[in-house]
Amino acid sequence: MISIKNLNFKYHDKEIFNDLNLEIDRGKIVSIIGPNGSGKSTLVKILVGLYKYNGSIIIDDTQLLKDNIKDIRKKIGVVFSNPDNQFVAETVMDDIAFTLENMNYKKNDIRSKIEETTKYLGIYDILEQNPHNLNNNQKQLVSLASALVHDPKILILDEALTMLDPFDKEKMLKILQELNNNGLTIINISHDIEDTLISDEIYVMNEGKIVLQGTKEEVYNEEKLLHNLGFDLPFMVELSNRLKFYDLIDHTIYNIEEMVDTLWK
Repeated sequence: MISIKNLNFKYHDKEIFNDLNLEIDRGKIVSIIGPNGSGKSTLVKILVGLYKYNGSIIIDDTQLLKDNIKDIRKKIGVVFSNPDNQFVAETVMDDIAFTLENMNYKKNDIRSKIEETTKYLGIYDILEQNPHNLNNNQKQLVSLASALVHDPKILILDEALTMLDPFDKEKMLKILQELNNNGLTIINISHDIEDTLISDEIYVMNEGKIVLQGTKEEVYNEEKLLHNLGFDLPFMVELSNRLKFYDLIDHTIYNIEEMVDTLWK
C-alpha cells in the first residue's frame, strides 16, 4: 500500500531522514513507534503532502507528487493526538461534513455518509452537539468519523490514542481491528508500545532511522534494544512471559479477554 524508498528530508537544515526505506503491506495494521523527536510525526506530514521531500513515495500504486496531492489525500484519513485542534465547526454534523464538502460531495450524499459512519461508530446521537464539549473518547470518535467518512484506503493515527483512558483505548482498538478486518490499512504512529498489541508489523524508529522491524513477536523478542530506546515490553507480553516461565500458559497472549479465558480453563 505504501512504498518509501531513499527518503531524504531536512527541516530548517536539520537532517530528519537520510535514505529511509519503508514498506507497508495492503490490509495490514502497522505500528511505527519511537521516542519523541524520532521523526514519526514528520513522516505523517510528508505522506499527506505537507512537506516536500527527496526520494520516492508510492501510495496505492501512485507516486506522491506535487500535482496529485489532492488525489492522494482522498486515499488517506488522519486522526491526530488532540482532536480539539481538528474541529472546525460548531456541531459534530458540520465538522464531519467539512471533509466531504472539500471533496465536492453532493448534499444528499453528505447526509447519508455521515449517518452511515456515525451509526457505525456509535455517535449518531451527538450530531448536534458542539464537539469541544464532548468527553475525550467522543472527541476521538468524531475525529475518526471525519477521517473515515470518505472511505479512505489508509487510516493514519498520529498519537491518536494518547488522550484515552485504558477503557476507552480498549474500545477504540476493537473498532480499529474491525475496520482492518474489513480491508482498511491502518498505520499507528505512537510513542507508547502498549498501542502496538494489535499490529501485524512494527517499525521502531530512532533519530530518523528504522532500527528494528518485524512482526510484533519478533520485535518484542528484542527486549534489550527496546529497553535501550526507553521502551518496556507491553504489560500483556510481560505477564505472558512470567506465566510461561511457570508453565501456566504455553504462548504469548496479547489481550485480556484471551488471557482470562485461558487461565479460567
